[in-house]
Amino acid sequence: MTPVGQGGLFLLQFIVGMVVFVLLLRFFLKATYISWNQPIVKFVAKVTNPLCMPFQKIIPASARWDTTAIFVALLIQAVFVVSLGYLTGNPYSPMLIAIASITEIMNQMLDIMFWLIVIQIILSWVSPGYNPNTAIFFQMAEPILAPFQRFIPPMGGLDFSPMVAILVIKLTQIIVVGSISQFGQSLV
Repeated sequence: MTPVGQGGLFLLQFIVGMVVFVLLLRFFLKATYISWNQPIVKFVAKVTNPLCMPFQKIIPASARWDTTAIFVALLIQAVFVVSLGYLTGNPYSPMLIAIASITEIMNQMLDIMFWLIVIQIILSWVSPGYNPNTAIFFQMAEPILAPFQRFIPPMGGLDFSPMVAILVIKLTQIIVVGSISQFGQSLV
């Protein structure tokens, strides 16, 4: 592939990655009951509504789960994988397209969870106490950390549950998502 082709592929991958990220962020914002009056939530809704609205008539919505955002993210990722196969001259099978799309969405969801925990840790050091601008990160990270906090109580005033959560997230990416991805690559 020529340098221009590589540059175009990088640009396409970057744009698709950003769109999928914002769609998954929309999913996490709704799943954690973040107020839709927050400026960042309004921005995410405004950016993703044109993509999600046409599918909301087909895909049932629930009070907590924005399944439309996940569906649209999967659809965009699948179109990207098909485009990638076309651009590289390797048409992919429908099974590979599905596996590649699902594993990429899983990886991005786990990355978002990882970064939410890291941001929450940093904010707890830099800005302890309540701050309405940073509260959104604590509210989004809380459901991720809650199961770990039940099993790992604070010791000596330190909460080790974020470290364990990060460890589990990264191991899930390596073992579970990596195994699924490896299976998909064997289909090529």
